[in-house]
Amino acid sequence: MNSQLSQEQIKAIQEKLKNMPPEQLKEMMKQQCLFCQISNNKIEAKKVYEDDEVLAVLDINPASKGHTIVFPKEHYQVLAQIPEKLIEKLFNIANKMSSIIFETVQAEGTNIFVANGQAAGQNSPHAIIHIIPRFRDDNLGLIWEPKKGDDNELNELQSIIKNKASSIEIKKEKPKVVKKQKIKDEKSPPERVP
Repeated sequence: MNSQLSQEQIKAIQEKLKNMPPEQLKEMMKQQCLFCQISNNKIEAKKVYEDDEVLAVLDINPASKGHTIVFPKEHYQVLAQIPEKLIEKLFNIANKMSSIIFETVQAEGTNIFVANGQAAGQNSPHAIIHIIPRFRDDNLGLIWEPKKGDDNELNELQSIIKNKASSIEIKKEKPKVVKKQKIKDEKSPPERVP
């Protein structure tokens, strides 16, 4: 039996997806997503960290020994869709996991890497953070050949990006105010009773 779809079938599927309500589309993606299935314990994984929002598992196709992926349990396709608090938590966990992995496999370094979109090498429709242990002469291809930037282009990009970045607001947590209780010591004068 031929498992290839005809052009007609592909167009029909694309049309159906285009007209599908966003909630239904998200639910369908979750059902098909490998990482959502791991989060829901439908697919077994080598879990190394888990809490109510975040999961870390050993990559079954590792770039190097100890390659771990950290991801939100909730389905988000790219980083921009993830709420800020969860982004903060994900990278905090990735940083701590990096230290643990670094020590465990005696790595000489680690890459903390996000492929954000297909053009960046994202192979799954779920946002994930890779922690890749690095070793001298491991021949991993994560380094690119630097090219001299064009000054005019760099200046134009700087202006545009800087202008757009000026709208970024980072919410700072207000410091918690702790009210001091007056502690009586033995040398304090006695309270007057009227």
